[in-house]
Amino acid sequence: MSSPVRRAVPHLLGRRPPTAAALWAAGGRKALSAAASVTVPLALGVALGHPDLGSAAALGGLTAVYGSSLPYRRRAGVVAGCAAVVVAAVALGGLTDGSPALLSVTLGALAAAATAATAHFRVGPPGPLGVVLVGGSASALGADATVLAEHVAAAAAGATLAWLVVMLPWLWDPAGPERRSVAAARAAVAAARSTRPAVVARAVRVADAAVAAGSRRRPSLRAELGVLEEQFLRELPLGDAPAPPPGGAAVAVRPVPPWVWTSLRIGLGVAAAGLVAGALGLASTYWAATTAVAVLLGTDARNTRARAGHRVTGTLVGVGVAALLFAADLPVGLEVLAVGLLLVGVELLVAHQYVLAVSFITPLSLLLVHVGVPERSGLELITTRLTETVVGIVLALAAGLLLFPRAASRRLPGVVATAGARARALVEGTVDEGTVDEGTVDEGTVDEGTVDDRALHDALVVLNEVATAARAELRPAAGTEAWLRRGRWTADLGWGLLGTRARGESHLADVLAARVRADL
Repeated sequence: MSSPVRRAVPHLLGRRPPTAAALWAAGGRKALSAAASVTVPLALGVALGHPDLGSAAALGGLTAVYGSSLPYRRRAGVVAGCAAVVVAAVALGGLTDGSPALLSVTLGALAAAATAATAHFRVGPPGPLGVVLVGGSASALGADATVLAEHVAAAAAGATLAWLVVMLPWLWDPAGPERRSVAAARAAVAAARSTRPAVVARAVRVADAAVAAGSRRRPSLRAELGVLEEQFLRELPLGDAPAPPPGGAAVAVRPVPPWVWTSLRIGLGVAAAGLVAGALGLASTYWAATTAVAVLLGTDARNTRARAGHRVTGTLVGVGVAALLFAADLPVGLEVLAVGLLLVGVELLVAHQYVLAVSFITPLSLLLVHVGVPERSGLELITTRLTETVVGIVLALAAGLLLFPRAASRRLPGVVATAGARARALVEGTVDEGTVDEGTVDEGTVDEGTVDDRALHDALVVLNEVATAARAELRPAAGTEAWLRRGRWTADLGWGLLGTRARGESHLADVLAARVRADL
């Protein structure tokens, strides 16, 4: 293979996925839960002679892709809320009555609202993507008032089944999510010498949050996590703190939350993609909208551009897979089975190899529509999907470049400086009580603490919001990468300090306080 080709392969195909065993260990439970929640209602609807109701229930079953790694105490509420949103998306998608313009605007509003909600409530992936996919797919199932009511009821039943499926393991393994988080932290700490400190710190912080919010039946996990934290602090390299870029930073004020601009960018990009697809006379404008939201959800500028290319590659491969499935003219029962297998592939791969994940998502979405509306030919579905993918990518990149391009990165230096100042003030005991925004304190996060702790907690929450939004900008302000590195280090020290103080681990808190004095 020539050198240029070798260099081009990662851009076209993405990174090499982990081994099958590693993929299954990381996502096997979630994959099986999602597949069961979608295929069981789909198969039941087909068996009863109502494939459209089966497809609607399967859309509700996609609720199972949310909250799968959360402790069960938090998972119950998060997945129930996601279920309500998914059912509402089915209703709103059906109410558009086949109007491309109305559907595009509706999906844009859903995308913006879902982006804001997932950021505010820290729901996690797939964020607005699942909601847009559900709302768009529901629009293809029919809009008659009676039929729509049946579809909404079926979606509610599917979402209820999904909630039961994702909560079922609580009966025999109530502390499973916490135990797996601690195991991941243990592995990260063991590899600390060959891994960036920020990666290890994140694994430890995730485990700490899981244990704090999870089952009280495994107190030994808290003790083990304390040992891991102490081991990590011993391994923490000296002199590794990223220096702030030259020029300093003003102390940040808190204007509009940064996720507001991200939500508007995604919502407008999704609506524009659908409207352009409709203006071009394309039949399924929601595929352009779904592509747009998938591209705009890139975690940083490089990732967003890469996702655009990977989306094209994955869609081309997926269309080929779908063409083979349609050409085989499979019995509907085998199509339902294929839906389940494809969904397993999506859930296993989506966090590790986006090209392969999209190559599964494409035939999955086409089969879901084909099973529910068999009169739509496979050729029509494939042609529309290809064209709308291109439209969605172009509009998503335009939205990322033109809409609020530096809203978060311009705020980043200030919020990093503020978080560092609050951490130093906590160590020295000099926080001004009047600077604390009491309305932003999450009582479930800071178990005990002074005004000093709450001030640092608020500053770290804002830092996380702004840094997340800044990473997603395609044209960030100058120096953003350096401030992001500084922000990650500040957040790791700050959250670690809060956690050790809340648990009364004074010896660990002293170690972290020394690092705060030295590094921040």
